[in-house]
Amino acid sequence: MRVILNLGFSEPSQAVGLDEAILRTVGEGVQPPTLRIWRNPRCVVIGRGQQPEEEADLEFCRRHRIPVVRRASGGGAVYHHPGNLNFSLFLPLTGRWRSVRKTHDYLGSLLAGELRRLGLPASVEEGGVYVNGLKVSGSAQLRRRGLLYHGTLILWEDRIHLSQVLLALRPGYRPSGVPSRPSPTGSLSSLLAQRVSLEEGVRLLLSAFRPLGTYGRGEPSLREWALALHRPTG
Repeated sequence: MRVILNLGFSEPSQAVGLDEAILRTVGEGVQPPTLRIWRNPRCVVIGRGQQPEEEADLEFCRRHRIPVVRRASGGGAVYHHPGNLNFSLFLPLTGRWRSVRKTHDYLGSLLAGELRRLGLPASVEEGGVYVNGLKVSGSAQLRRRGLLYHGTLILWEDRIHLSQVLLALRPGYRPSGVPSRPSPTGSLSSLLAQRVSLEEGVRLLLSAFRPLGTYGRGEPSLREWALALHRPTG
């Protein structure tokens, strides 16, 4: 399995677009199954069936230079920030990966099992991994010849609270598209009562998904970068 580490910040739309580009090359059989671990600066990422003005406080985002970008997978809006570590798995559409439910249950259980080894009572529920009722990881899936299973892992909280950014946390939220269903969130640092570093977060994800195959360090191909850079916006 190719492992790509993108831990520096790039433009959020391009970072999200790289997921779509890698899915395309893996689905075509040009690239092997891939695990990408990456970060975004502060931004709001909405699902493909949502509208920016219905999901994010655009005036607040403008003042604080928080872009709003759209991903190709469905589901609700999420807030990315430096303390949030993203992971993306690109797999062939065979075996258990043909089923949305089996995919989520199995891959979620791998992450939950790693958290339990840290002493956290993690469980897999629809749309995420929870500890004591707090969501520490959310996920979404996209199928285009191959499978993209991407999610978040909150290492530490941001100084900007979710309610300042996401309209789904405010009274009167009634979107015309796919609704967001945010849950109370928790970070690994707060749950473990000690700072969880970026390096520790990367090691945790690598350990969790090791059963999927032998790792080999890789980088996005030139074609994958070109596809991401020329990704349509909006």
